[in-house]
Amino acid sequence: MSYTLAGGDTEDTRIDAQEAAREDALDTYFTVLSNQRRRRVLDCLREYETPIALADLADEVAVREYDSPVTEIPAEEVKEIYVSLYHVHVPRIADADLIEYDQEDDLVTLLDDGQELIEVIP
Repeated sequence: MSYTLAGGDTEDTRIDAQEAAREDALDTYFTVLSNQRRRRVLDCLREYETPIALADLADEVAVREYDSPVTEIPAEEVKEIYVSLYHVHVPRIADADLIEYDQEDDLVTLLDDGQELIEVIP
């Protein structure tokens, strides 16, 4: 038995729509988390707890990827990380509403949903 709600929707339709939205959100989160560089971005943002310049974020991701001080990492490698963050990873994470990227100020900020998501990641 289904009940008609205001606007002509049935309860079953509303539940199906909520379930579909939940599944879409999970797919988005899994896509974000499926990439190690994006996980490192989220980890850096969690650690710093404040907005961070994209160039500084690239340095921090490089340090984690190379397990070396940034001064020992070739500048070209750090630049490649910066470019990949700018063109691929930061936009993908921002599209998932986990971070905000202010291009004018060149700052990346972890949003509440991003904080909640990374709290459940070991």
